[in-house]
Amino acid sequence: MEKLETPPKRNLAVGHFFNEPFRETCAPLLPRIAETFFAWPGVKSCRPAPEFTPEVRERLLSDLRWARENGVRLDTLFNANCYGDEAISAELADFVTRTLHEMDSEGLFPDVVTTTSPFVARVLRVKFPSVRIRASVNMRIHGTVGFGYVDDLFDEFYLSRERQRDLAWARRTADWARSHGKVVGMQVNSGCLRECPFQTFHDNLHGHGDGRRPSDAAAAREYDFSFFRCKTHFAAGGAALEDFLRATWIRPEDVPLWEDAGVSLFKVAIRRHPAPAATLRAYAAYSFDGNLVSLMDPDHSSAFAPRIIDNRRFPVDWAVSGIGAACAADCSNCGRCAEVFRQVCVEPK
Repeated sequence: MEKLETPPKRNLAVGHFFNEPFRETCAPLLPRIAETFFAWPGVKSCRPAPEFTPEVRERLLSDLRWARENGVRLDTLFNANCYGDEAISAELADFVTRTLHEMDSEGLFPDVVTTTSPFVARVLRVKFPSVRIRASVNMRIHGTVGFGYVDDLFDEFYLSRERQRDLAWARRTADWARSHGKVVGMQVNSGCLRECPFQTFHDNLHGHGDGRRPSDAAAAREYDFSFFRCKTHFAAGGAALEDFLRATWIRPEDVPLWEDAGVSLFKVAIRRHPAPAATLRAYAAYSFDGNLVSLMDPDHSSAFAPRIIDNRRFPVDWAVSGIGAACAADCSNCGRCAEVFRQVCVEPK
């Protein structure tokens, strides 16, 4: 398959990060960055938040003002997977309302709000009819039937990661969205296992803390338990490592295929990534020469070391045939994964 020649589009959604300079990283990539997503201080999210000291808070606000001044949309997150006893409550509605008013008072009223909560979506629809409401990827809506049930609540949707590699399905879904006045996006660098049975459990932990409190850690040690099923799976080595190929990520070089299919937004998850700048640059450039595992969230590079997954060694038709597309969703252990894995998993010289 010939590489698609397409002009760069401004369609990346970039997670705000603290461990590297946000503005300095993003400034040269502004022609590609459409929006930045973030959790406002005090809002629980699907990732552990930093301690919002006055200095950290001011840094976030300063970065967001810079983004807005440069035409980058602001997407704030209410995407915790559980709000406990307040899931349907006046307290949660008041909290959401106060948060958006606080953002407005700082000149940072969001363009988009992404949420996993249908109740939060309804509160936003009633209280803030001008804001765009997006269904989080963590809602795991697997098709247009599911989207149709909540099209009154959401203006935009993230595609199901489990299905998004099926390019024909992505095209049909984008066509449906366009015909209903909606927009669809996708996450491109998930390091999660496909169909991971731990995902809802894991996301719930972040809604109630982050699973790293001393009491959590003590119980995990006592029962030899990790909520990172992906890490314990890859730690087994051998054939287990092949499951990286069956996951849901999209290589930077293949993003134009999904642009052509009608997907409007490409989420780069780097809020907690150890090297956010390198990951963002790869997707902004539609190209990466290095260890593909290192772009993922979470990053499983240590499980493969000293070997790497050499991004330049993938078959040219990877994204449109076999395991790069739909067959990983219904794996028959035909041996093609093992064949590609032997090609791409190498020890660097």
